[in-house]
Amino acid sequence: MPLSRRSILASLVGVSLAAAAGAALMHRTQTVIDVPAAGEDVALSALSYKANAFEAKIGGVRIEPKSADGADPVQVDWRFVGSNSDGQQHRVDIFVRLLDESGKQIETFDKSFFLVAGAHEQVCAVPMRVSAEHWKRAKSARIVTDWLS
Repeated sequence: MPLSRRSILASLVGVSLAAAAGAALMHRTQTVIDVPAAGEDVALSALSYKANAFEAKIGGVRIEPKSADGADPVQVDWRFVGSNSDGQQHRVDIFVRLLDESGKQIETFDKSFFLVAGAHEQVCAVPMRVSAEHWKRAKSARIVTDWLS
């Protein structure tokens, strides 16, 4: 049985509205920092999702080495610390993009996690495994967060 034009049009309008509503739930923030020394805590101020009644944010990062000095590949965890004053959890996609001296992207790593309702200093580790050559060339990192409710 063929679909009528009215049914097709109604379906297209419904899908378009659903896509627009889904897109409105996402908020993207980003910042660029120098690659921190191992164990150094770096405060982050630009990575937040703020509304009138709450703020969810990634407030800091620290690099924790997982491989021995001189190892190839280099393995480290980017240990992000977040908080959430909202009564609901938020999904956060974190992207770490290593940049060379000129700002050109060398490597990218990412992880998704849920920042729980009322979280205070919740940790999310983004694992990184990169060649020693690329790690040596990395001077800064662009950190991007996509917030989804």
